[in-house]
Amino acid sequence: MTAYLGPETLDALSADDRETIHTALVEAARRDALTPIDLLKDKRWILATKVKRQQPLDEEELGWVIRSLRERADRTERRGMVMNPVYDRVIADKVSEIKLAREQVMINSIVTRYKEKTACSEQTA
Repeated sequence: MTAYLGPETLDALSADDRETIHTALVEAARRDALTPIDLLKDKRWILATKVKRQQPLDEEELGWVIRSLRERADRTERRGMVMNPVYDRVIADKVSEIKLAREQVMINSIVTRYKEKTACSEQTA
């Protein structure tokens, strides 16, 4: 899967936000893993490592980040916590904005390429 153009990492977020994302992904992976091997193979565990190392994320991985944060917010809200769910949802919204911006850049890139190809074919015709 090709990453969208634009910022390749979550540098737009603060270090605290990235740490919260890392924690949410690790918690989700640990909750679902039956064995240590399952944990190491879990997509969220691998993604948490990428976030911690500030490596590039593609659009599918951003979706996993958003989903994990919103699930964690729902869980903590059911437990009666007040601030954690709000903070998790705010970060999920920020990541959603990054994802939408990347999608828009990709769409604009495709439109530009299409217009260039159309202009070239019209000139040769």
